[in-house]
Amino acid sequence: MLKLIIRSIQKEDYEKAHAFQCEYLDYESFDECVARMEANPGLYLSAFHEEELVGICYGHPSNKDDKTVINLQGIAVNLDESKGYARKGIGSALMKQFEKAVKEKGYHKIGLGCADDLKVEHFYLKNGFSPFELVAKSEQGEEHARVNVSDYESGKGIQEQLRQKYKPKEVIFIFEKQIG
Repeated sequence: MLKLIIRSIQKEDYEKAHAFQCEYLDYESFDECVARMEANPGLYLSAFHEEELVGICYGHPSNKDDKTVINLQGIAVNLDESKGYARKGIGSALMKQFEKAVKEKGYHKIGLGCADDLKVEHFYLKNGFSPFELVAKSEQGEEHARVNVSDYESGKGIQEQLRQKYKPKEVIFIFEKQIG
């Protein structure tokens, strides 16, 4: 495994982190990104290999249960094949540190909406997350359906049924993990 430094984002890293987030996850303005980082100290993590930013992970308290649940909003690793960072454990190392930060802040659960991507689903399963719901969404982000699932395997069958029925843009798993 690579020698990584994983730490809370620091002001001198804001520009790099914003650019990384926009490239690999979601676009938002620099000011919006900084406001979120500063509103959630300790919940916006960066992974560095030598001097290079190679991954980020961030979240915030749940809108539904801000006392016990943190929503993981994004996790990404540099996927530039010439760099060789993909599939080296960086994402799992970030997740482990994120879980530690969540626990230190007194929260008991991490929740997240997973990308509609088999590799991403398997990443969360490998890191101890359990699916409990599927959401079918239109191109405009409107929900067609929200269905409870008892496990991943049966959920995959339900996911396919929702795809056939609604022809949505995506059918995503909602995962959670209890933090001891």
